[in-house]
Amino acid sequence: MTSHTFLSPQWIAAARAVHDDLAADIDAPADPVRVNVTVLDAPFDDPEFLGHVDTTTGSIVPELGHIDSADVGVRIPYAIARQLLVDQDVEAIMIAFMSGQIEVEGDVTRLLDLQDMEPTAEQQAVGQLVASRLRDITA
Repeated sequence: MTSHTFLSPQWIAAARAVHDDLAADIDAPADPVRVNVTVLDAPFDDPEFLGHVDTTTGSIVPELGHIDSADVGVRIPYAIARQLLVDQDVEAIMIAFMSGQIEVEGDVTRLLDLQDMEPTAEQQAVGQLVASRLRDITA
């Protein structure tokens, strides 16, 4: 399997293919939320990478660019974004959040809407499969 630089256009296309392949097994969040994400220090021409997640359509796929009227905004360093999306290193994310490396603009509780606080065994298995496939495509 070919690997790509995290958040590069090729990585985004491959990550979308992973999601599309498993879409039938992924539950949409119960409460819709719209989150703008700014990834800082990205290793690209523009070091600020802009994206968003809009679950009002039932999808949790991250998309390019910011959207108007987001419920919350997040600014996160590139390395920590990778730890969140690829490595799923919960401890590192909590440390980054508590130390102020992850900045939230708006209602932080809206971010919790993106989490299933008590996932079923099936949801955990699908989450592990998604994480494994994302690691496989990430250089």
